[in-house]
Amino acid sequence: MAENTGPVADPPEPDSEQQAIDEFERRPSTMPDIGIDLRNFATEEQANSVGREVLGILHALGKILNLKRLAQVIVAWDYNDAFANLDRGTEVSRQLAATDDGIAVGIAMTPKVLRDGEPRAVMVLNAAYMSVLTGCDTPDAEAIRERIFNTLAHEGAHVHDLDVQASTLPGVILKTQFPFRDGILFAIASGCWEEYIACRLTAWMGKEWTVRDFEDTFCKSLERARGRANAAIRQYRMHADITRLTNEVCEEYKKVMVYASYLLGHIDGLDRTVEEAAPRAIETIEKHTYFETFFKRLQTELRVLHSTYGAWTGLDVFEPLKHLADDVLKDGGIDIQARSDGSAYVNIPFTPDTMPSPEEQRAFMLAKRAGQ
Repeated sequence: MAENTGPVADPPEPDSEQQAIDEFERRPSTMPDIGIDLRNFATEEQANSVGREVLGILHALGKILNLKRLAQVIVAWDYNDAFANLDRGTEVSRQLAATDDGIAVGIAMTPKVLRDGEPRAVMVLNAAYMSVLTGCDTPDAEAIRERIFNTLAHEGAHVHDLDVQASTLPGVILKTQFPFRDGILFAIASGCWEEYIACRLTAWMGKEWTVRDFEDTFCKSLERARGRANAAIRQYRMHADITRLTNEVCEEYKKVMVYASYLLGHIDGLDRTVEEAAPRAIETIEKHTYFETFFKRLQTELRVLHSTYGAWTGLDVFEPLKHLADDVLKDGGIDIQARSDGSAYVNIPFTPDTMPSPEEQRAFMLAKRAGQ
C-alpha cells in the first residue's frame, strides 16, 4: 500500500479466482492490534462471536484501506450512550449524536479524537445491527450482512481519509479554532468532503442497492429542506432566538449538501454519470430548481478537491466549498455576516414564504401561554 497519502490499494487482477484469493491473503493489513470494546451484550459468547466477525472484516479491509489511525473499536448496544461518554481528547463545540432525522438512521460513526496530541479515529458501531453478522444463513440475512460489510468499509474509508488529511495538514485536525461564521461553513464543507471521499473510495464494493440508498436519502432531504427551513424562519419571527434559528436552518441545508455528496462520491467512484446512475435524483432536482446550480457546483468542487487529494497544503482548499455553502444558506434565507471580533450578524431577509401566517401566530401564542 502507498505510504499515508495514496489512494486505496487497487483490487488485484490475477489470472484466476484462486490466485486473487491467495494474493489478497498475503497482503499485510493496516488494521492495528487494538482489540475491540464490546458493551452490554446479553452473553459473553454472543459478544465474542460478534467481535470476531467485526475484527475479521476490519482486518480484511485494512489490506485495502489505511486503518493505522484507528485507536478504538466500540460495539455497543447502548449506541447513543457510547457517543455521550466518548473522550474526544479536546473540547468540541457540538455533542456527538447518532443520526435519526426521519431520513436515515445511523448505525455506525467514526469520530475524530486526539490521542497524545495526534488525530486518531474511534469507530462506534451499533451492536443491534452488527449482531446480524452472526445470524442465520438466509437470503434476507445475507443481504443485511452485505449492508453491514459496506457500512464497515465506509467507516474504514473515513479512517483512511483521516490519515491522508492528518499527514498533509499536520497540526490542524481538532486543533483549529474557527470564528462563528467560518465554523459553520467549514463544518458543512468538510462534512461534504468526508462523505464524498468515503463513498468514492468504497464505490467498487457497492451493489446496485447502494446507489439507490444514496439516491433515496438525497431525494428525501431535498424534498423537505426548503419547506422545513422556511418554517423555522417563520417560527423565528415569533420566538426571536437567533441561535436556534441558525442551527435549524443550517442543519437542513447541510443535510441536503452532505446527502448529495454521498451520492456524488459513489457515482464518481464508479465513473458513471448522475443522469445514468440516479435518474430520480435528477427528477427531484428539476422539481426543486433552486438546488440545480448548487448540485452541479458541488460535484465540480468535490472533484477538484479529489484531483489534489494527498497534496493539500492548507485549509484554504475548502474555501470553494465554503463559498458554496454560504450561497446555499443565503438562497435559503439566512445570511451570516462576519464581524471583526469573530462574532457574526445573522441577517434574515423578509420574504412571503418566511412570514408567519395568522394560524401559525395563533398556534405560537397558544403554545406560549400553555407553557407559562
